[in-house]
Amino acid sequence: MEDMRRLAKISLSSFFLILLLTAFTQCKPADLESTCDVKSESFLLASVVRLVTGDRSPSCLPAFSFLEEWGVYDSTSIPKVRSILSYRNHILMGGDFRKVGLSTGSVAVLDKNSGTAIPSRFCPFLKVKGETYAAVPDGSGGFYIGGYFTHVQGIKRSQVAHILPGCQLDPNFIVTEDASRNVNALLVLGDQLYIGGTFSSWGSSPQTNIASVNRYTGELNTSFYIGSIDGFVGTIVSFGNSLFIGGNFQFVNGISRDGLAKLNATTGAVDTGFTNQLNPGATVNDLFLGTDPRGSPVIYVGGTFSTPRNNAAAFYPDGTITSWAPNPNATVEAIQQNENTVYLGGSFTSVLGAPTANYLVGVDNGSGNAVKNDFALDLTVTSLHLIGNQLYALGQFTMAKGITRNYAAAFEVPSGTLTNWNPSLEEQISNPGGAVIPFGNDVVLGFNRYGVNLIPKKHFVVFDEATGYPLDNTPEFDFGIVTMHLKGDRLFLGGSFETINGNPRLGFAAIDLPHYQLNPTNFELTGTGTEIRAITNGNGQIFFGGASMTAVKGQTRNAVAAISEETLTLTNWNPNLGGSATSLLVVGDAVYIGGLYTSLNGNNTIANYRAVDTVSGTAISLPSTTNYPQSDVSVQTFYEGKIYLGGIFTTISGLGTFSNFAIYDFATNSYQNSIYANGFVNAITPAPDGRFLVGGSFTGLNGSTTKPYASAFQTGSYNILDWAPNPDSTVYTSFYHNGKWYVGGEFKYAFHKAYGGFFRTDLSEPPSN
Repeated sequence: MEDMRRLAKISLSSFFLILLLTAFTQCKPADLESTCDVKSESFLLASVVRLVTGDRSPSCLPAFSFLEEWGVYDSTSIPKVRSILSYRNHILMGGDFRKVGLSTGSVAVLDKNSGTAIPSRFCPFLKVKGETYAAVPDGSGGFYIGGYFTHVQGIKRSQVAHILPGCQLDPNFIVTEDASRNVNALLVLGDQLYIGGTFSSWGSSPQTNIASVNRYTGELNTSFYIGSIDGFVGTIVSFGNSLFIGGNFQFVNGISRDGLAKLNATTGAVDTGFTNQLNPGATVNDLFLGTDPRGSPVIYVGGTFSTPRNNAAAFYPDGTITSWAPNPNATVEAIQQNENTVYLGGSFTSVLGAPTANYLVGVDNGSGNAVKNDFALDLTVTSLHLIGNQLYALGQFTMAKGITRNYAAAFEVPSGTLTNWNPSLEEQISNPGGAVIPFGNDVVLGFNRYGVNLIPKKHFVVFDEATGYPLDNTPEFDFGIVTMHLKGDRLFLGGSFETINGNPRLGFAAIDLPHYQLNPTNFELTGTGTEIRAITNGNGQIFFGGASMTAVKGQTRNAVAAISEETLTLTNWNPNLGGSATSLLVVGDAVYIGGLYTSLNGNNTIANYRAVDTVSGTAISLPSTTNYPQSDVSVQTFYEGKIYLGGIFTTISGLGTFSNFAIYDFATNSYQNSIYANGFVNAITPAPDGRFLVGGSFTGLNGSTTKPYASAFQTGSYNILDWAPNPDSTVYTSFYHNGKWYVGGEFKYAFHKAYGGFFRTDLSEPPSN
């Protein structure tokens, strides 16, 4: 089979490669020219090489960005991107997360030796929306995937899909849509793809929990019908024209078959000659077609059962039980075989001949006696896959042989040596929920999570804008970042953090650029639960504010304060807010303070939104001395003489309804309600051409319920744009840079593709369905 990466490369860059081929086959040698001449052939050819090789060195050649392939992750809480900025050729992100990784979705193509994801320029990420539980090669260089997903590469596919050798979705293979279907097992046999899982029908046909479809079209094979089955099918293997299925069922077409049954592969009829010998209530997690010591075919069975053996047994295809009896003391989740050694993975801690055999063990295929027991995993194995001489293990473990391996590891067989394969996943893999299969010179990992190659980055990450790779040696925060602000070569950050790189910094800190070093100044904020939520600058000062702050450098400052841009010393600016500040905006000589407060300068008639001067913090008459939003003003943006406000307010006192959005016009000194949202607004970001991106927790703008969490409008006309990325959860921030918006939040998906908390857009994508 032709190497997958080369095929993918051709499919992605065929135009460039044709030019490359043409250039190298000219009869006349090319004239000597400068590679940096953008009009030269050398520039084009060198650019192609730079793209294909992923060259990231400084060069006059163009840089190719892959930033959109990364995401933020946190296995202990919902990861969030709360603030995004750019500095020189870097993209900075802060929020609530502990790691960053490649947002491949639940299927990743990985290097078989290192576990590193194959770059998307070689193999476009599948961006599966949902979980993948099963994967099998198609025999022609591609593979099938199954699970609980709805889209692949942004295109609808209902729990089963076919991927072509170039890492592209097969447009011709489409199965009947069913949102409730769960697919746990796949098997290719002849021209049929057998699908096992949990479903009560297949379209209008009554297939239950197992079905057969044409492997080229996805059309249901109605001649294969087993009747009713009262539990899920989790594993399928074949022998000749027979299928062996395992799961948690007890009856197949009314015939007692506890967890294990043999079917005719053509008709689906139960083979009554294969007598079920498992106990009532048995669950079979994995089946493997292997051999006994004489080379005769054997069906190895692993699961949770007590008869005729404990949790692992072997049968000849006619149903005769073998003498193999490893007797694991708890559930077997996975089985593989290499020569005369059968590998068992599960939650057991002992087997025959090994009183201590934790989670993975090799046993003799004749007796079941332990022969390999030094894998030293610290928790359950849920999936095993043998490819060549590598045994790939997935599960709940985080250590293997004393070395960190987060939920995925590989061992050489028969030696048992731990290899360098380390996908570094975000969370444990359940059963069903994992598969590793060969794919050209690489492997495919299907799993029930969304990112691979995770790198520790605690609440702050800096991406190289050209390559997309995160920078090393950037600061680490103990708790989340809410806001960031750049002024020259200094980055100011606010949030709920208490230390940075172990140094005390409560809620507010400065980082010196370009080397991302913590500034030695400690602003010594005080106040229980202090969280800085907004930072801006003007009049030579850095203004900052948030919740629960009561003092800075020992001087009283309630919720808001300011420091000198140059010396970082506290200034006299002191609005003395009675509540919390969520947004700050400087326009001219005024600072507009948005938040959730009931007094300012000691005046308890001022609430939630008011401007103060930039010197003392004394309230001025803008935007109004009588009309106030009734709740929090979370975001403010100034554009062409108007302030665009968003938050959680629904009215402005004395003016009526303003649903989470308002526009203050300096020309008329009045509020407009041309845009409204039916939920909170957290982000309002314009482009120079007047297009605004709005993010929050709404379902749409101006009455729409089909543009959740992110929408856009054109200022002036206030027409809502035909753009709907449909992220699956809240948008917290957006940032416009070099013709694109960077959008961050707590979502896992956008455009029906997997994203880890952020994506880029130019608002030209078609509406997402």
